[in-house]
Amino acid sequence: MNKLQATTLILTLPILSYATENDSITVKVKPQLQTLSISVDKEEIGDTTAITEEAEADSMLFIETLEEAIYYSDDIVEFEFAEIPVDEDLFRFHVSTLEFEIPMDYNMLVKSQINYFGTRWQAKLKKMITKSQYYFPIYESILDQYDMPLEIKYLSVIESGLNPRAYSRTGAAGTWQFMPATGRMFDLEINYKIDERRSIEKSTHAACQYLKRMYDMYGDWYVALASYNCGPGNVRKAMRNSGRTDFWGMYNYLPRETQNYVPKFIAMAYMMNFYSEYGIVPSVVEDKLFNTQKVYCEEGLDFSIIAEKLELTSKELMSLNPELKVPHLPFKDGEYYLSVPEEKAYLFYENQEEILSLSLIRAEELAEKERLRPKVVYHTVRRGECFLVIARKHGCSVSQLKSWNGIRGSTIYPNQKLKIIKT
Repeated sequence: MNKLQATTLILTLPILSYATENDSITVKVKPQLQTLSISVDKEEIGDTTAITEEAEADSMLFIETLEEAIYYSDDIVEFEFAEIPVDEDLFRFHVSTLEFEIPMDYNMLVKSQINYFGTRWQAKLKKMITKSQYYFPIYESILDQYDMPLEIKYLSVIESGLNPRAYSRTGAAGTWQFMPATGRMFDLEINYKIDERRSIEKSTHAACQYLKRMYDMYGDWYVALASYNCGPGNVRKAMRNSGRTDFWGMYNYLPRETQNYVPKFIAMAYMMNFYSEYGIVPSVVEDKLFNTQKVYCEEGLDFSIIAEKLELTSKELMSLNPELKVPHLPFKDGEYYLSVPEEKAYLFYENQEEILSLSLIRAEELAEKERLRPKVVYHTVRRGECFLVIARKHGCSVSQLKSWNGIRGSTIYPNQKLKIIKT
């Protein structure tokens, strides 16, 4: 499809004001120039689409027949009394326009979280709006496979701020913040080479499996979300102590963090959909993950050689693959899908045969190096043995034996382990 690229769109955000029957609110935005790049579908608007003459630095470029444009700004909208001007009627009207499967309740707990996300957390909210354009299509595709409510995607914003490398103080990791034991329970590989909790796709599959299991257990999405946060054990305890099986009924018996969890989810789902109603616009976020393409790697390809042929360092290539902890491809069933910069994917395919041949040579070199590397074994000293007896047994000298083990004297003890280096 042909694209007409219109660049250097310069805009100045005006001062906005909002008023309701009960509130008089002033929203102030400091004007700021912003440069955008907008793609216009040439087939939809036709070849006769006109773009006005080049604007001055403080004016706006006008694009005829352009149905929608996304404006980006780092400016923060200030609200009087640090409150978002929404009441129950407006909230219910807004959410009624959405096709959510999970109920969107409104109460003062939810309102408090809406105020927080829209004011004190607004700078991060603006970044989430931009990052969601990359993450949410991936989430929605996987959620759909499990027949899950698509609004579950907002949970990841609360959990990690859409950061695959996020770590909590308790050891949870990834966009869905899995603890190691829970991650392994859902087949996420975690070792010194790889942490699949940091894989956007694999961790989302795990989150869907976990939440679906919890929903099947309780039949209530709020309770399933609470269980995701504090575990089914704490939920069962809250049910016993409260005598209730619904979230709001057991609310006072849940851990404090879990009490806020569902109101946060509702508030985030609301603000991520209706931020523009309050003059909030996305901010520009530079994330290398946004412009990547997955390439198929057959077993045997060397990570460092791929990086070299893509004109990247191994560190740069690793940054595009958050699940990798070392520059090594963790092949499964003889294959691995590696994320590479979108604009460099062609280099991978152009050099694919050379990458394979060089990888085979590198593998042979490493194997030979490993074969020649001295092997370390350990000898457990038996009662009555001395350095001379042990040295003769292993074909080395007494001085070597002492040197390998950092021993200056001639005393050794039964059950002492001595290091022996075999060449």
